Amino acid sequence: MSKRLATPYTRGKSDVIDNAAPYNGTPVAEGLAVCKHSDGSIKAVSSAADIVVGVAAVAEHKRQSFVRCGLEVYVLLAEDAQPQKGAAVYVDAQGKFTEKAQTQETDNIAVNAVFASEKETCLNSKGENSFAAAIDFPGGL
Repeated sequence: MSKRLATPYTRGKSDVIDNAAPYNGTPVAEGLAVCKHSDGSIKAVSSAADIVVGVAAVAEHKRQSFVRCGLEVYVLLAEDAQPQKGAAVYVDAQGKFTEKAQTQETDNIAVNAVFASEKETCLNSKGENSFAAAIDFPGGL
């Protein structure tokens, strides 16, 4: 059975799920890192200057859920990512997750998380497959 993106699989007192309006009404793909826009909406991380606040989850009517903290949350991986369990987590300029501090001369954003799995295939809410890995971030990213 495939795992679902942006779902905390280890439940308990560690997971916090929030929601906000997506920036310009455009939902962020499930499993991407999100940051807050100045108007309070959320958008996909797009530069090293962004402050990551969570992982995009399911888009709802005019709102979008995102995981602020959790254990065993599956996230989208950068194309060349090959994470190992326990490795530090970084976010690239496309909002995807990697174990690399730098990608193609660009610094990635260090976040407060570790990989909880290696690379595998996961599903989004539309049933589409993507390469993903689980991360643990009990104190938020």
